Amino acid sequence: MKTSIVIAIALITCIASTASFAADQSSTGNAVKAEASQNSGIKTFTILYSNAKNIAPNTFTVNAGARVRLEVNPLDTATGCMNTIMVPGLWDKPEPIIKGKKIVMEFTPKRPGSYKITCAMGVNRGVIVVK
Repeated sequence: MKTSIVIAIALITCIASTASFAADQSSTGNAVKAEASQNSGIKTFTILYSNAKNIAPNTFTVNAGARVRLEVNPLDTATGCMNTIMVPGLWDKPEPIIKGKKIVMEFTPKRPGSYKITCAMGVNRGVIVVK
């Protein structure tokens, strides 16, 4: 019984934080396109994470077959069910978001399409568009 209550409370907390995040994203029009630097054939995007703004920028466009590097610089430590970042289909390992600890994800997208940047539970943070 106690386990069920704890699980229910954790689930409600996660849903509430997700709803709050989604409302903030839609009300602020938070889609920010990224600019990249190119070095040694790798297209590098620098991303800032904060608890208040999530990731910025949050929209990236790349070419299929081109090497991509995402560098996430956390200004805060993420908490709750939003405490990781990943790109399902391109970077499937959830990376913990810890203040001051840079996260580096390098991959080569092979197929065109839209790939969501999410937490481990699948809550949307942004998108990578592969052309």
